[in-house]
Amino acid sequence: MKKYLLILLIIAYSLSANPAFSDDVKVGVTFSPVQCAYLDQAWKSTYNNILAMDFDIIRLGAYWNEIEPKEGLYNFTRLDFQIEKAKRRGLPIVLSVGMKAPRWPEYFIPEWVIEKAELSYACDVSRSEYLRKNTLRFVRKIVERYNNEKAIACWQVENEPLDRAGPNLWYISKDFLKQEALLIRKIDKMQRPLMINIATYPNRLLRYVNRFLSANNPLKDATEICDILGLNIYPTIGQKFFSVEMIFKASLKQRKKYIKSIKERVDKKNITLWITELQAEPWDPGKLVHLDRAQPITSSPAQMKRHFSELRSLGIDTIFLWGAEYWFFRKKRFHDTSWIDTARGLIKIQ
Repeated sequence: MKKYLLILLIIAYSLSANPAFSDDVKVGVTFSPVQCAYLDQAWKSTYNNILAMDFDIIRLGAYWNEIEPKEGLYNFTRLDFQIEKAKRRGLPIVLSVGMKAPRWPEYFIPEWVIEKAELSYACDVSRSEYLRKNTLRFVRKIVERYNNEKAIACWQVENEPLDRAGPNLWYISKDFLKQEALLIRKIDKMQRPLMINIATYPNRLLRYVNRFLSANNPLKDATEICDILGLNIYPTIGQKFFSVEMIFKASLKQRKKYIKSIKERVDKKNITLWITELQAEPWDPGKLVHLDRAQPITSSPAQMKRHFSELRSLGIDTIFLWGAEYWFFRKKRFHDTSWIDTARGLIKIQ
């Protein structure tokens, strides 16, 4: 009897000590041909390799400057290819629409629009009537084109729209974001959910600095518009100020407390919470991409696995890994498959 009681006590302790993992977590990925160009990778073969990893969901971007390089002249070849390939594999798609899309330089506004928009440094770009009008027209064009595409499970309205970003530190106002969301909801026959993603700052110092730089309240503003809130999470960030290289980290306790507080706020609003970008590639000081053979100092396969586990323990059931293009760059250039192998292991945890 004492033996069985001891076993029950051990089980009870284990359940209370271990995190309550989400049993059916979906593992997603973002793909960008723009990043493939930075890494000197063939985008089609890289994309096919990523699809072959059997992720549960994929996020793609409608890059305005690529699709409409000249006013009224459209080229959907590359995006159509991506959507068709994902569709054949039965992979649900999140499609990002608007003037912003995943990857640097954040804004993908065609030159013919930039020339007439009269945008200043660190401004609210949506104050330009010319840019507003053309952005809404482009969003309409994208949604109408893919309105009947059942593979698209969700529309992403811009990419980190409420956060300052890019070389010019531009941002998009909450009011214009509402306009875009209303337009999509009006056009979309299937009434698919709208997702808005925001940057997060697990590091306390970065979070403090961002309060002074931000022109919006991204968390509050996004949750007033979206059906799904996406969080972009980078636990280790490198920055270079003049010639000084700095690394910003957050402890495990800080990270979990911070993300948990966001989740609690979102849950109260009955909004779904996703992780749209979980760092799984380097963000080294002063580098757009890490091209050296040596493993980067801001990310590693082990960190990818650890941070994924942290988020899963909070009950978040959809997590997109960020950096798949880099994994295949490492494999091709340095015969390093550790990033791909780790990601595959996370996909199979379900």
